[in-house]
Amino acid sequence: MFVLFLELRVDSAFWMFLSSSSSSLSKSFSKVYKFSSKPLAYFWLNSGQTKGFHREISMEDKPLGILRVHVKRGINLAIRDATTSDPYVVITLANQKLKTRVINNNCNPVWNEQLTLSIKDVNDPIRLTVFDKDRFSGDDKMGDGEIDLKPFLEAHQMELDFQKLPNGCAIKRIRPGRTNCLAEESSITWSNGKIKQDMILRLKNVECGEVEIMLEWTDGPGCKGLGREGSKKTPWMPTKRMD
Repeated sequence: MFVLFLELRVDSAFWMFLSSSSSSLSKSFSKVYKFSSKPLAYFWLNSGQTKGFHREISMEDKPLGILRVHVKRGINLAIRDATTSDPYVVITLANQKLKTRVINNNCNPVWNEQLTLSIKDVNDPIRLTVFDKDRFSGDDKMGDGEIDLKPFLEAHQMELDFQKLPNGCAIKRIRPGRTNCLAEESSITWSNGKIKQDMILRLKNVECGEVEIMLEWTDGPGCKGLGREGSKKTPWMPTKRMD
């Protein structure tokens, strides 16, 4: 038996996916050296593990891509203290849980923070929840909502030459309805060379409150990617029924 020393360089987004993975891949970490720009992960695998390691990276653990959720601000959030609240946002997807900083004494907070999720299955719900931070008791819930990702991913599948579109061009518009938590019409646009979606979510299970966010997709290193309409079907695409 021999020991294989493997060095893997990853960007910060894919690094977060690897380090948060619940599979046996994350258990292979023996040492981690994290640098400001390029994190390095060092793996020690014996000769019997190398084949399985390659298979796990190439098939089971590959995400479709990286979703960046820009949490912009809260609007008219509920009061949970005497006259105000100390709100923060938590976004959860499967075993991933990310949160913004706490902004004290403000029911209209401006976070302007970017949270990054690894997307493996678009059918997994992405939930956004707002909490009020309490020092001496459990944090109070201030409403929640789901981020409907499918219209955003469908826009990436459209057969368009995006590079020829003018900056700020609207690709698709989504109206509020029973199947989403939109407070108003949401636009998916071509902006600065990327597809983005701005949306305002109306929080549920609370007397009032909205949260403004923006979505951005990245095909990070080691990701499967989404492909385009007319190309080979990607795992997230629904199967069409033939009537």
